[in-house]
Amino acid sequence: MRKTLFLLLAFIMAALPLSMNAELKTWTFEWNKSHSDNTSQGFYNFGTNYVEKDVYTTELNTLTWSIASTGTHKYAYTAKSGQTIGTNLEASTHTSLWTESLAGKVRAVRVQTRTNKNENQADLSVTVNGVKYQCNGTDKAAMTATLADYEFKSASEAAAAEGKIEISIDPTSEAKGTLYIKKIEIDYEVAASSVAAPTFNPAAGTYDSAQQVTIAAGQGLSVYYTTDNSNPRLDGGTRKLYSAPVVIDTTTTLKAVAYNGTDYSDIAQAQYVIRKSPELRFYVDSLSLLSGKDGYADLINPHKVEPVTYTSSDWQVCSVDEMGMLYSSYVTEQKTVTITARFAGNETYLPGVATMRVTVVPNPPLATPQVSPAGGTYNDSVEVTITSTDERSVTIWYSTIAKSEEEFESDYTKSTVVEGKEAKFTIDKSCTLYVMTRGYNVNSPVMKYQFTINTALKADFATDRSYITRYAQNFDNTDSLKQWTVGSGWKLADNKFSTIDPTDKLSIAVGYNDGTGSTTLTSPEFTVEPNSEVSFYARFSAVFLVYGSWQFNVVNTATGETTQLLDAFKWAQDNNYTGPKWNRFEYNLKQFEGQKVKFQFNYNYGGEDLALDNFALKVLDEQSAEAIHIFEGDSITFISTSLGDPDSLQWTLDGATPPASTLKTVTATYAHSGSYDVTLTVKRGTESNTITRKAYVVVSQQAPTAIIGLPEEGYESPFVGVFVPVNVPVTFRDLSTGNPTEWKWVFQNTDITSSTEQNPTVTYLDKGRFSVGLTAKNAAGQSNDVLTYAVQAGGAQYVWNISTEENTNLSKIDLGWYGNYAGSNWLGMRRFAEQYKAPLADATIDSVAVYFASNATVSPDSTIVLTVNAVDDKGNPGQILGTTSIKASQIKYSDDDYLATVFKLAQPVKLSKGQKFFVAVGPFPNATDEASYKTDDIAIFCLRRPVGGKCTTWHELEDQDENGRSLGTYSWLPNTDDPVSMAIAPVVTYDALSTAVTTVEQSNPSNSKIVAIYTLSGMQVDSMEPGHIYIVKRADGTASKVKIVK
Repeated sequence: MRKTLFLLLAFIMAALPLSMNAELKTWTFEWNKSHSDNTSQGFYNFGTNYVEKDVYTTELNTLTWSIASTGTHKYAYTAKSGQTIGTNLEASTHTSLWTESLAGKVRAVRVQTRTNKNENQADLSVTVNGVKYQCNGTDKAAMTATLADYEFKSASEAAAAEGKIEISIDPTSEAKGTLYIKKIEIDYEVAASSVAAPTFNPAAGTYDSAQQVTIAAGQGLSVYYTTDNSNPRLDGGTRKLYSAPVVIDTTTTLKAVAYNGTDYSDIAQAQYVIRKSPELRFYVDSLSLLSGKDGYADLINPHKVEPVTYTSSDWQVCSVDEMGMLYSSYVTEQKTVTITARFAGNETYLPGVATMRVTVVPNPPLATPQVSPAGGTYNDSVEVTITSTDERSVTIWYSTIAKSEEEFESDYTKSTVVEGKEAKFTIDKSCTLYVMTRGYNVNSPVMKYQFTINTALKADFATDRSYITRYAQNFDNTDSLKQWTVGSGWKLADNKFSTIDPTDKLSIAVGYNDGTGSTTLTSPEFTVEPNSEVSFYARFSAVFLVYGSWQFNVVNTATGETTQLLDAFKWAQDNNYTGPKWNRFEYNLKQFEGQKVKFQFNYNYGGEDLALDNFALKVLDEQSAEAIHIFEGDSITFISTSLGDPDSLQWTLDGATPPASTLKTVTATYAHSGSYDVTLTVKRGTESNTITRKAYVVVSQQAPTAIIGLPEEGYESPFVGVFVPVNVPVTFRDLSTGNPTEWKWVFQNTDITSSTEQNPTVTYLDKGRFSVGLTAKNAAGQSNDVLTYAVQAGGAQYVWNISTEENTNLSKIDLGWYGNYAGSNWLGMRRFAEQYKAPLADATIDSVAVYFASNATVSPDSTIVLTVNAVDDKGNPGQILGTTSIKASQIKYSDDDYLATVFKLAQPVKLSKGQKFFVAVGPFPNATDEASYKTDDIAIFCLRRPVGGKCTTWHELEDQDENGRSLGTYSWLPNTDDPVSMAIAPVVTYDALSTAVTTVEQSNPSNSKIVAIYTLSGMQVDSMEPGHIYIVKRADGTASKVKIVK
């Protein structure tokens, strides 16, 4: 009986699914990251990483796995597809994937896998320690193109094996292709052991040198260990019997078990990271570069550590980029720099540094240019020719105004630059001529020549009113162009020349992308008379002239010789010009007297758009000594035509402003009627000569033109002339021309209704929009100026810094490849701010209207922030008083109208009387869509003024170090280069709409909210006063007549 019970108990214990002292665990790995993710794991042998080996090994979720295939060596993985084996062109015919790192008896292996296409068939099998595991009763599973899970189990729980786990894929179809594994799961049994696991000394960790690791176990126990991440419990593997400390000199996973007979402990495991030298070094220790040439700092990086940063000991001699490319600069003497490659270190490799020396060697100088004549003394002007015979020279540089060789070499503004191998010019006064040629990173020696021009000293002058026009071309219609030879691309267009001449609407223009190569515009033939001058207006930008300039030439029709009078690119450089705007050019034609010539505009496509107008050929009036008749307020430009190269000159201009000048050309304004003398005295050393023209300028009086100047202290607005508060004095200004002597002003709703003062001060008593009138008078007559509803007193209004006369000239400021000012840009300007004058009384701001000139975006979800800012102690945008934002997709824009994009503030901003403020907008997105090649192109309308004009903009600019690298910070700077105001209009409220209507009589009564109030004359007002009748418009669309009783 006892024997029977014992056998029954043994049978029951054997039938239990798991030892009561064992634990069932699951190891899992899924390919859910792509190779581009630095934290990803998988087999990758593709592209630049490709190398042919029999076996590839990597770590997958703490286990070491190996893979080998017949027919392919290509492996890759992505988050979507998982591990790929082979390609359709290089397919596997057999693949094995195995690990010996798992400790424990394997109960089941699940593989999520597929083939590439349905016609690609394969068998999947799994073995553990050589034992075949079964899937649904068979030791093979047929794979398909549909991703599926295949589970392989041991034949019985007792048959569960421990050891090498091998997954095999064997394609069976003739058509073979890429194989995919997405996920592997392993269920394994870890039995508890009565044998204590061994310990390691030193413990696992990161070390900068090799370590001797002692493995300790209990008394009477032996130890097996492995250093290849394999299972030390497996007999016949790579395990070793421990007998002495283990030397660990490279990153290693150390595993060990203690055993006593057949009883094994749990596996003790420790990872030792032994940081090694990255072994960085340059391929050469030193390198020589010819000045201006590029090179490469070839770094040997055997372990492919990153990031590696490069620095130069002198960036101005030779710089280095992040890839190791070397860029030498122009040097006149040999210089050596040190290039350093530096690795900061990581868990695997120690910090490392490699250096190399780069010597920059100067180029041999260019040959000395030939100058003819080489200086001398002459009784008249002399033509000089400079010729270069050195093939390396690109430009000829010369100066007749530089004061020294040092100034000539360092100050480019003192030089004239001619492209090519020859330059011709005329010297008409004594000077020192400095000459050199330049090539790419190489110059010639500087040569110096002395020219003395002996001409008798004689004072003489002309005026801009002394010329008579022989020919004029305003390009206003096609008939006017019949005598001109017009190349392809030129067309008549409105380029706003009316800002120069209101009667002139069209100009002739050509666009940078209207063609390829070049095109010309040629005048009729003219015979150049003595004392002739040619002039014209041109409108263009300068940013891309370097890629396609345009020239103005004179062509001698008899000889075909062409003389260049203007190169737009050089002119823009010399004058620090950016544009676009209309510019007047004029040239004396003395050197062409008696010749038959044509004038030619030569335009090269690919540069900047060009518009031309008001071409004129003039001759100095032979009767210029006769009196000039003008009106009061007119101006005359006086030009010295004195001979003998005077050292100095002195104008005496009776009755003019300025009354005197020492400039060669001076513009004088005559304010009062009368006859005035003009005197010019010139001096050369101790010599002097004077010319006086008696009663030369006759100024007549004319009736004035009345012009009202609105109060400057008020706000300008897109919708009214000026916006002021009530009960605050403001001053109107007389801007009349023609010297009025009497004034009569008329006002509405002010403390005085009329005034005879020239600049009267008034106070508005009621809210509303009002008109103002002015009559200006003198002895010659009078005129009137009336501004209807130009003044708004009190209430709320949009305000900006753009006058009524200017608001038709708003435009987008396009910076070419660099983006836009006041918008998307690549110049490090993050935000833009508009400064506003202080309110004349306490006020509030509840919203801001921004007028955008473009809203194209590839970043529609980008946030654009608007803030109202106080002025800090440096005068820049400071404390934020209010803020709001919109998405880039919410910007409004139309080609046909100015549309306001309204930014509504969360809370109204309160402004105190006398408190200036800013409105700042940005940052603007500046991304590029690589698929469509489109970029963000957002810009605010701006008013661009001439140099010296009013500027109200600031920009927040990226801070950079001396090498032009970002410091990660930004600073506000006033725009001092280009006078601009942005079309940004905050709504300023001086006081709220009146709600003091207590008793009313109205037709068609309604309880809907009042949205607008009008007088019976049709003028909109902000409030209703007792005793008056108004028309009110309500939110529900109805309107009614209202009489205020009290």
